[in-house]
Amino acid sequence: MRPDRRSVLGGIGAALSVAPARADGVARVRIRDAAPGFAVSPLIYGSGEVGTLDGGPPSATLDRAAGVTLRRFGGNFATTYNWVTNACNAGKDWQHANGDFFADMIGLPPAARNRPAAAITATHRAALAMGAGSIVALPLAGYVAADKGGPVPPGEAAPSPRFVPVSWAGRRGAGEPVETDVANIPHCLATLVARFGPATGESGIRGYILDNEPGLWATQHPRIVPSPVRIADLLARSIAAASAIKRIDPTAWVIGPASWGVTGMVSLQNAPDWAEYRRYGSVLAAYLAAFRDASEREGLRLLDALDVHWYPFSAAGTLYRTEDPALAAALLDAPRSLTEPGFRERSWVSDALPVSDSGGLSLPLLPSLERLARDHYPGTRIAVTEYNYGGPGQLASGLALADALARLARPEMLLAAHWGALDGWLGTAFRLYRNYDGQGGRFPDHGLPVEVSRPEGLTARAGRDGNRLHVVLINRSTAPQAIDVTLDQPLPPSTLTRYGFDAHHREVAAMGAPERVSGPTLRLTLPARSAQHGVVAPI
Repeated sequence: MRPDRRSVLGGIGAALSVAPARADGVARVRIRDAAPGFAVSPLIYGSGEVGTLDGGPPSATLDRAAGVTLRRFGGNFATTYNWVTNACNAGKDWQHANGDFFADMIGLPPAARNRPAAAITATHRAALAMGAGSIVALPLAGYVAADKGGPVPPGEAAPSPRFVPVSWAGRRGAGEPVETDVANIPHCLATLVARFGPATGESGIRGYILDNEPGLWATQHPRIVPSPVRIADLLARSIAAASAIKRIDPTAWVIGPASWGVTGMVSLQNAPDWAEYRRYGSVLAAYLAAFRDASEREGLRLLDALDVHWYPFSAAGTLYRTEDPALAAALLDAPRSLTEPGFRERSWVSDALPVSDSGGLSLPLLPSLERLARDHYPGTRIAVTEYNYGGPGQLASGLALADALARLARPEMLLAAHWGALDGWLGTAFRLYRNYDGQGGRFPDHGLPVEVSRPEGLTARAGRDGNRLHVVLINRSTAPQAIDVTLDQPLPPSTLTRYGFDAHHREVAAMGAPERVSGPTLRLTLPARSAQHGVVAPI
């Protein structure tokens, strides 16, 4: 959470690869519709609870309109969130102040602000009301806010009366008195399970994130973490927390380490004991290996998803929440680093990570994370609990977000959560998949392998819903693009109905009347910088 700061497409679910280019300027998309396909988690359409932090309508209102499937309670405030009173410390985001920041963001009424876990409860109930699930970040850094009394000067850093310690020890029943001199997290979990049921129940909280961006604790929260955290300490705290979560709610997902970015993923921001873990190649690999060993000792899986945050960078300028038209091309290119083999973005990220299709942590990001999980803790899925591809006020942001949502549709992905209110073009990008026809029409959760001949300008995603074929095509270029979509199984007489958005359609709209189609090939033309969702249904 950052209030103040802030491919050849290789395998969308091992789904997208290169098709031969054509000399006539027509892009080629091949859909392997004879293949069995693969399941896509519906939880890739998640968002983070930012309340009214971005201005405009509450994020819950925008999330409902966007059709999100998952909402995250987390970010920088979560590291210092005291569930007993709902107080938290803003760290360097705002004067290192203790306050009611979560309550202010989400509009908790005064009478509720001191009820234990009220901010989590309100966020989760808002998710349930829109048919979505929740994941909640829990504190590991050691201390949380003891009051709501404003700025904390350096002389009042923890340990001090301005903070209370965090405890993951023991187990208290939900009905027992709440301790006020400590933030007892097992008691919080027991309270949430008593209130909402277990994770796999109809209204349970689906999983828990092990804090937020630990590599940045010392810079973001120096009042509670005065020096960089050691990897060994983070691993020990994380494994102990995961064990406590699984004791209280065995069906809940444990998600971690919520790494902030490349340097956090590689060395935990050059942690003091990085040399002792360098043999793993990255902190993420060491994290997975430590959880594998601990899980074997305890006889149960302690980590369900490897979690990272991913924000695009560019030598051309700052892309985070950008609405600068001069950065549109760089923004539209940025999602390629998620999945496209050989793509080298123009930023420091390509200097920090190798571009490789084998070995350790590298670009493209998602296949690399999947390899790390397979090599060090098989069965661990992937989560991206913060990402952002521009601000809501420009078309390029909506196209880049729609592109990222296509690339997140991989079998190994468990969930993703966009950071920032889903207003403007960002909500439009979600609705391309979640409500393309204005009547609740959704892109299916059954994906099909796809090959694309011009990945530098075109992204494609395909799926099947019964006997209907769905195709999303995103033209990132500044010129219209002719596209031949070929299928392994020729279409029977069918109708093709297209929906999309572009410079002339700020909301997803029907793109002309339904068309009669049949045979093995569809010839389409996409306007410049546009996204379309085509639905093919037999007549």
